[in-house]
Amino acid sequence: MNKFTKLVAAEDFSENVWTKKDYIVLLLIPLILFVGFITQYFSVKNQLSVIIDTSLRIIMFIFLMVVYAPMLRRHWSKFKLAWKRSVLLVIVGGVLLQIIVSLVRSLIPRVSTSLKTDVPSLIDPLTASPEMFMLLIYIALGPIVTGLIEDTVFRYTLLGKIFQGSFFKKACIIILNSILFGLIHYYNFGSVIGTIPFMFAGLFLNIIYLWTKNIWHVLLIHTVNNAVLTIGALLIIVILRLLGLKA
Repeated sequence: MNKFTKLVAAEDFSENVWTKKDYIVLLLIPLILFVGFITQYFSVKNQLSVIIDTSLRIIMFIFLMVVYAPMLRRHWSKFKLAWKRSVLLVIVGGVLLQIIVSLVRSLIPRVSTSLKTDVPSLIDPLTASPEMFMLLIYIALGPIVTGLIEDTVFRYTLLGKIFQGSFFKKACIIILNSILFGLIHYYNFGSVIGTIPFMFAGLFLNIIYLWTKNIWHVLLIHTVNNAVLTIGALLIIVILRLLGLKA
């Protein structure tokens, strides 16, 4: 353990103690999958349904933050002890995460499915009114808070709390965790092959968490990545509109 990881480490993975709140938190994953199922198979594509979908995800996120508040405070206090290097790791990690996803995606075959995975835009960001644009930003919070829920459950609950045993057992835990993390994105693509890039993303985030032993690094890495892809694109459009230019 180097100086950096010694400062930020908030777990030692020596105890496998599950409480009621851990089992309750696990229910958030099937709830997210259920929301994806409803959106995918019933083709719910109106503004109200998207607002409800985003609101439910935000409520689940708030619930998770309340349940795990003591753990999050403890990890944050460690994160701050080396905040400059932690911020640098978050920035570099966010870039690497996108590179990994893009690279793996470029290497796997494209598979056509019968599922309609491309939901048409309900609001045109180029012509939307200020009110509608704020609604777009609110909707963009959905993927961000979903990523935070996934990271907390998969890294803290389903990895750190069971990361014990022989080297082989630990390796199996890491790999199975990564595969499951990818598979929960099935409804984003409608195929198992489409989830492979996210399996590698899960593996990368697992390694970061096991190295730092601090949940905040992976939470912020995933947040930076998702925010750039969602809200970041909207902010570029805002700037172009303010300058009187078209995207």
